[in-house]
Amino acid sequence: MAPPAPPPDAIPLDTVRRTFTALTGEHADDVAALPPGYGHLSWQVATGTGRYLIKTAIRNAGVTALFRQVTAQQAAATGGVSTPLVVAASATGGPLKRPCYVQTWIDGIDAATALQQTPVDAAALGSAFGRTVAGLHRIRGPRVADDCAATTSYPTWRHACTARLDRMIRSNREAAVLSEEILRPVADRLTAMIGALPDDIGPRLIHRDLYLPNVLLTGPVGDTPQVALLDWESAAFGDPVWDFVKLTMWVFDRHPLLHLPFLEGYTATAPLPGDFERRLLTYQGIEYLAAFPYFGRRWPDAAMLEGFRKLLAAWMDSAGLDGARP
Repeated sequence: MAPPAPPPDAIPLDTVRRTFTALTGEHADDVAALPPGYGHLSWQVATGTGRYLIKTAIRNAGVTALFRQVTAQQAAATGGVSTPLVVAASATGGPLKRPCYVQTWIDGIDAATALQQTPVDAAALGSAFGRTVAGLHRIRGPRVADDCAATTSYPTWRHACTARLDRMIRSNREAAVLSEEILRPVADRLTAMIGALPDDIGPRLIHRDLYLPNVLLTGPVGDTPQVALLDWESAAFGDPVWDFVKLTMWVFDRHPLLHLPFLEGYTATAPLPGDFERRLLTYQGIEYLAAFPYFGRRWPDAAMLEGFRKLLAAWMDSAGLDGARP
């Protein structure tokens, strides 16, 4: 297992420079640390052949996680999604001594910043984002799997959802953040909802972390923006509707002007299933459960935890559950 991530200013730039050369065989003319992200430390590297990015994970820093990220990113690029290309990866990280990889640099501005700082047409952005995600969801996977490296795969999508729900139930009971009075009826209702899922949900590439900081505007920010997708560490092969869980929470609810244009762009490329709302409600319940051990114990965050209490309470209302609320 890789050591915990140090602060970015504790890693000498010369170490990053030597790491880049060790992984690529190319001299780095300039190296600059980027502000730490939620999940990664990153450095921009300039060379005679172009610009690159070195990334190492903060939270999921093991070799398996690295393998999953690289595989997912390459699958997306091969399938036609605009995304940086991975050009080198290392389980040991050379001088960096952490699993890391090197990817091509794409110029642009993330969509969250663009909406705040630049004149951007929200409708055009939403439509471009929707078309890009629909293109992603047309990429077929070989088998339903928790990740694109298929370190864990399943015979059907229903099996995958059941396994994830079982993990969420166990982790919630271990964390003891959510009371059994709440957990039991939610788990029972989700078990029934999973049992009602269609049999023909095939594996498609899903990102599972679609929010605006992971959306890069690479072209004009006016009428016809071009969109690239970043950060593939959570990607999997499953039901595309799953991606709408985070899209709803972090994009549509916070930026409602993007919602309808996104759907219009998306459905111009790929249709939504007839039971879209029912599937989405199922996946929302599973994902809301995941937040309690994560933000309550593993990475404590009181504000996020309170937000998910409200989301789960609203979900219980939508699912027609009686009794106590979180």
